[in-house]
Amino acid sequence: MKVVGIDLAGNPKNPTGFCILSVGENKKIAMAKILRSDEEILGELKKSDAGLVAIDAPLTFKGENRMCDDELRIYGALPPTLRGMTKLAERGTKLAGKLKKLNFEVIEVFPTASAKILGFYDKKEIVMQKRLISAGIGGLEDRILKKDELDAVFA
Repeated sequence: MKVVGIDLAGNPKNPTGFCILSVGENKKIAMAKILRSDEEILGELKKSDAGLVAIDAPLTFKGENRMCDDELRIYGALPPTLRGMTKLAERGTKLAGKLKKLNFEVIEVFPTASAKILGFYDKKEIVMQKRLISAGIGGLEDRILKKDELDAVFA
């Protein structure tokens, strides 16, 4: 089974973290990279054969905070009504719509909350990466991941 995690940037000029997590019998391998445009993201997703796409961005936005936005604040989530977050919410909503038309199953996630709940969180990203490696996630040993890539792994 393959799952894709995306740490979506609000502006396509900025880096978006992209991770394909392949889960097989007794092994898990993560391949992370940086993408930018929606076209790049869609192209990689089409090649991925993913069963699920998890996106770190609001995927529904109607101009006001949702109950989940308020509840996730304890983990450091920013509300989509915040000035800079509205662009991210708009991009996330559009991208999710495109993916659903392509028959991808799409969910909204907040990687920081996931990392905290699962016990991987640390202010130092390298510590989080080492914890993933220690937990048996392969493909992360060769280089230090960029923050966006690490967030995509947790997505």
